[in-house]
Amino acid sequence: MSIICRVSIGLCLVSAWAWTPVHAAPQNLCALFTTSEVQTLLGTAVESGETAAMGTGCQWFGKDEESYAIIQAVGPDFWVDPQQAPGYEPIPKLGQSAYSHPDLEGGWRAMVLTPDAAISVVMIGETATRSNTISLVRQVQERRARGK
Repeated sequence: MSIICRVSIGLCLVSAWAWTPVHAAPQNLCALFTTSEVQTLLGTAVESGETAAMGTGCQWFGKDEESYAIIQAVGPDFWVDPQQAPGYEPIPKLGQSAYSHPDLEGGWRAMVLTPDAAISVVMIGETATRSNTISLVRQVQERRARGK
């Protein structure tokens, strides 16, 4: 992925959360997953995870320079539920509420609300799938809860 694209993604994430305080307990989300686990879910080789979104997330860039996966956990006050988004589907039996929908960049988004966090996952690329995005958000919730 080009430097310009990486910087742009980073700036978008930072600016999205920079104006308000983050209430979720700090946690190194990159430590929750191995590169191999993310590669399997994204369906393409990825670089090592990098801290993202002012420390509230982790991102893995695909070696194909087109794919990436981002996970983020912020306070529950940041919960957003875009029920009118095209392709929106609730995810049953996950957290207090959860959903997924296609991303405009050619991938998938999923978000889960827990008592202490709003956890979001974005997987972009030709090999990204809804089911793997849901699997990743489910695993983020479970691993955060275990304090892995």
